[in-house]
Amino acid sequence: MAETVYLDIKQLLLAGLIPPGEKVTLRGLAQALGTSPMPVRDAVARLVTEGAFEAMPNRGFRVFKPKLAEFREIVKLRCCLEGFAAEEAVVHLTDKEIKQIKAHARKFQRLANRKKVDTFAVVQANRELHFTLYEASAMPRLVSMIENVWTQIGSLFSLSMNIERRGVAEWESFQHHERLIAALIARDGEGARDAVVNDILDASAHIEAVANLKN
Repeated sequence: MAETVYLDIKQLLLAGLIPPGEKVTLRGLAQALGTSPMPVRDAVARLVTEGAFEAMPNRGFRVFKPKLAEFREIVKLRCCLEGFAAEEAVVHLTDKEIKQIKAHARKFQRLANRKKVDTFAVVQANRELHFTLYEASAMPRLVSMIENVWTQIGSLFSLSMNIERRGVAEWESFQHHERLIAALIARDGEGARDAVVNDILDASAHIEAVANLKN
């Protein structure tokens, strides 16, 4: 039960359904998930250790919202870790996995271009694309490190995919995904790394512009 609740809360964070800096309580999370406070307490304690939540003096918790310098450090880590994972994945990727990544890219674009955009679904499709790639690196510890970083700032991801803040036509991710897939088909590790890194940098620049991260 504790593991299930942990994964459920983690999905809420990764999907940006709990805003960065938002205060939460064990009781509130338990009610939202339809469970008792005990497994929520264990899950939140784990997420505090991982840096996704911050404990507050009044026994409440707050979703981690990085300062600007912290965010930029995390962006640099993402570029290093995810760029490396993409480059390593090229060596191991099967044709089936490339097809899966292409399917995730098409799904991401289709969901983003709907009249009524479901940001949760768009963020999830983007996650499926990236982690299908990273898991193909055959380096599970590396994937675990990337997932931990994503959990810390997952609440910010939806800001780069919110059409109320930025129209779909302005999203650079579509072009980066196309370049990534072309690099994977060509077995071009450097090209795959560059596509992922540029995707991270462009999304992060937009997040900086709208997230009001303090120095």
